[in-house]
Amino acid sequence: MANQSKSIWLLSSAGHKLQCHVNTDQPLGVFLKNKFAHAIGVSPESLILIFDGEEVQEQDTFDSLAMEDDDIIDVLEGN
Repeated sequence: MANQSKSIWLLSSAGHKLQCHVNTDQPLGVFLKNKFAHAIGVSPESLILIFDGEEVQEQDTFDSLAMEDDDIIDVLEGN
């Protein structure tokens, strides 16, 4: 069903953790980078999001990545 709200987690190797609620058809790349960057006080451009070994692209959605509720996206924090 389109436009359902699901929960995902952003987890960085530095130990930062953030739960986000997203719509299943909402593009994730920019939204999640901005949300995580704001929460930890860094630039969104310094972040790379990884799900199932692949970088999350700007247009990727919860549905297009075949995610499940409470899945984890790894966040790589650059300099």
